[in-house]
Amino acid sequence: MFKKSLLATVVVGLPAFVFTAQADDSSDDPLEHISVYATRQPQPVHQILSSVTVLDREQIEQAQVSDVPALLRQVAGVQISRSGGKGQTNTVFLRGGSAGHTLVLIDGVRTGSATLGYASLAELSLQQIEQIEVIKGPKAALYGSDALAGVIAITTRKADNTSVQLKTGRYQSHEADIATSQQYGDLKVRTNLGWSDSEGFDVRPGTQADKDGFDQRYGKLGAEYNTAYGVWSADHNVLRSRGQYDFDPAWGPGADQVETKTSQSRLGWALDGEKASQKLSISHNQTEDLNWGEDSPATLFETERHELDYQYSRQLTQSLTALTGVNWYQEDVSDSDLGYDVDSRINKAIFAGVSYQSGAWLADVTGRHDKQSQYGHSNTYELGLGYQLTNELLVRASRSSAFKAPSFNDLYYPFSGNADLAPETATSDELGLRYRAGDLQIESSIYQQNVNNLIQWAPAADGNWVPQNVGEAKIKGAELSVSHNWQQLHQQVAYSYTDAKDEATDAPLIKRSKHTVHWQGAYQWQDWRVFVTSDYQSDFQTGDFATPQLGGYTLWGAGVSYELSNELQISAKADNLTNKDYLYLPGYATAGAEWSLRLHWTPDF
Repeated sequence: MFKKSLLATVVVGLPAFVFTAQADDSSDDPLEHISVYATRQPQPVHQILSSVTVLDREQIEQAQVSDVPALLRQVAGVQISRSGGKGQTNTVFLRGGSAGHTLVLIDGVRTGSATLGYASLAELSLQQIEQIEVIKGPKAALYGSDALAGVIAITTRKADNTSVQLKTGRYQSHEADIATSQQYGDLKVRTNLGWSDSEGFDVRPGTQADKDGFDQRYGKLGAEYNTAYGVWSADHNVLRSRGQYDFDPAWGPGADQVETKTSQSRLGWALDGEKASQKLSISHNQTEDLNWGEDSPATLFETERHELDYQYSRQLTQSLTALTGVNWYQEDVSDSDLGYDVDSRINKAIFAGVSYQSGAWLADVTGRHDKQSQYGHSNTYELGLGYQLTNELLVRASRSSAFKAPSFNDLYYPFSGNADLAPETATSDELGLRYRAGDLQIESSIYQQNVNNLIQWAPAADGNWVPQNVGEAKIKGAELSVSHNWQQLHQQVAYSYTDAKDEATDAPLIKRSKHTVHWQGAYQWQDWRVFVTSDYQSDFQTGDFATPQLGGYTLWGAGVSYELSNELQISAKADNLTNKDYLYLPGYATAGAEWSLRLHWTPDF
């Protein structure tokens, strides 16, 4: 059960004017977003019975942040940890879960390393992204393994015109990008090409006296063809082309460079009828990480994933809609250099659900069955119930379950794998309020999640440290997000409280702060837009014996943009304005005061 004091804190935190503000027609609401992945069907966010934050292309450009992790930290419930600056290893903690507890989808396709057990977002360029959906809470009933804490669903660029961006900044950082599209009757072709590099800075002072930079190339070619028998689509993304990312390892001299490549090819078909719709996706996803150094031989980690996904939805009555589907994917790591005892696995799944909406009531029921060649069967579910107290105010409740399959490294890494590992499992409860009226949106939620069979490193009977199912974790939290426009002024606040503990020891899980706050205030005047941001993160445990705790910090930023013409915009951004000295990890430096200058051109051919 949730503590009454926690619920009271969240409810009291809602501004009093929520219950007196006048509502506008939601169809004209500029703040409304459509979620594609939260229920596997396009649906307005205000009708969804789970916590969802949608960031569209306009919001991404206005944020003027350096990379995807910096953008995600603006979302309530998201914390990040970096091993240095841009391009370095990062971890995304969604609602207190580990990196492997968040499933990353790119254009609906499961992505990430099957050896590590999660997807890295550090090198993915923001110029490749059309929209990001952060879906919080377990979503295994729709997507299977890995969606234990939630889903980050990324839609790649879908430019309807031509745009060119040039950017420069501190640490000798440079970016160039072009996105364009062309219509040929019923065929639309889209392309997106870009380059980014940075000299970087020394991320581990006192170990290797060098600058740890990166060099990226990326591109996408996609097409959509409209026929009487549905929309056919095909695309090929080189999401992170072969580039060099320098880093300083924590264990001393050795591999300190990595060459990476991530590619994805997908063929899709969608048919929408008056009462029914179908979607089919066949995809191939591949990730490569080649690590080496002056005194270390090159080691390749490679994941190849084939996936087929089909779903069928039908409106049964005016109030009831049904969803059914199948999912199949194979993960193969046989081309990796380490030689895993088992180097391939197959997952087969079926799922089904119904959605009900009548009068003020909304309800969702979803279930899924997974059969995996390594560990057997898993059943997951999600139950959601909502009631529209007024046209503007929705109260909702949900309960869901999830699981996380062990990674190939956990199971079969030479001399340290544990083939007897069982999947991590979780159950979660959530209560939420969502208010929307005109230019005002407020979302508040409280949740509790219990994670069982938590995989942690622990000594085995022979004294060697290996991954084991040794722990249970309880994660309790609260979130409050407010977004408001008043004439030329826009403000948004995202607050999250996270209490993540090991049940056996009552010790907090490492790298999780209890409190985070993001605030932004922006003012639009004619062709000018100026904004100020503030990000606060409280102290947290590190798990390091020498430095067991790191203090909290507040970072300030500011930006300005000016429309030189309808086609040309110039903008500038400053981060860490006060040159704050802070740390994500003991021994790893962070960027000081930074600046960037961007030119954005949308020619009208």
